[in-house]
Amino acid sequence: MGWAMPFYHPLKTMNQVDRRRTIAGIERLRAALDANIPERTDSRTLILGTWNLRNFDDNRFGNGYRTLEDFTYIAEICARFDVIALQEICDDLQPLKELMRLLGHWYDYIITDVTEGTGGNGERLGFVYDTRKVQFKGVAGEIVLPDSQLIKDGERTLQFSRTPFMCAFQAGWFKFEFATVHIYFGNDSGQKYRRRVSEIDGIAKFLKKRAKASDSNYILVGDFNIKAAGSDGFNALEKNGFTVALNHKGSTKDQTKFYDQISFLTRKDELRPANPDHFHDVFQFFDCIFREEDFPAHRARVKETIRDKLAGFAEEQAEAQGKLDAGELSSAATTRWQKKLQTAQDNIAMWSARLDSDTDLKDYYMDDWRTFHASDHLPLWVELEIDFSDAYLEKLKE
Repeated sequence: MGWAMPFYHPLKTMNQVDRRRTIAGIERLRAALDANIPERTDSRTLILGTWNLRNFDDNRFGNGYRTLEDFTYIAEICARFDVIALQEICDDLQPLKELMRLLGHWYDYIITDVTEGTGGNGERLGFVYDTRKVQFKGVAGEIVLPDSQLIKDGERTLQFSRTPFMCAFQAGWFKFEFATVHIYFGNDSGQKYRRRVSEIDGIAKFLKKRAKASDSNYILVGDFNIKAAGSDGFNALEKNGFTVALNHKGSTKDQTKFYDQISFLTRKDELRPANPDHFHDVFQFFDCIFREEDFPAHRARVKETIRDKLAGFAEEQAEAQGKLDAGELSSAATTRWQKKLQTAQDNIAMWSARLDSDTDLKDYYMDDWRTFHASDHLPLWVELEIDFSDAYLEKLKE
């Protein structure tokens, strides 16, 4: 089977400049993916991954919606996986449907509803998989903890801020319960950090109990907001029996953080790395797309994004000024609208200055803009053996 190329036909709708730039990015991506991720096979191995796709794709932070160019790059990466867990899928499903259109009809997806409340951030979790290789076994569910296992947050006990999601899959001989999380962040110390660790411990403990009564393997992946190997969050996985495919390189855009991980709780002899010396890694796509040297080609899009921001701030300024000019506000309301007016004015001044400075434009492109069009996290992958037929035949000889 090898790997499936996304559908490139929609590129015909682009103007020639954008199309040529996109094709050049695709070609660099394909070369890097060939060099870094093993080739997919028909039945011998499974390429499994996880990727936090930053705010996919609601533009709540005003950094611009993803375009066909962006979707094409994301599809090119996802097509290298037999199954991949995705985090930060937003309420509007149209962006996900656009991704699936590019991947092709043999791909399918299963996702959660959005998690409500401040902690849920309006996000979904889900899986995208190649139906020719991976079969959904009909069981899916969001994980809700029993009262005795609730997350500790000081004096309070809580459910997960974003409800973990788990589905039953099978690829070849390998049956697995695939669970994905986006763990609460909070702070890097104090009570909010303890809540983060408690969430990691909670999901690991829950799955450990399930695994004891199951004939399936458990794979737990996602954005754990883990500081590093040896941190309390990382240790919460290992103390509950999970084997971690250790992320040595970092999974944020500059590879300084180790938030994302892939971990296993498997039956005896069924965790089989296809290549023990290199069965997992992180893929750094910013070496291929939205590079520093690509900034001139994206300058116009970056400027357009800032102009849209400025228009939004101007509306906020006008609304606040109108409320204040109308009078008849309470003292508290007056203070509130004065703060909103000042914030809008400060934002207008800051972003206007950025718009006039090529250095500031480039800094914004490198630090933020490109992460909302690709992601601020990098995908992780593992390659596992899924053909156990030789061992089974040997056992039958006994």
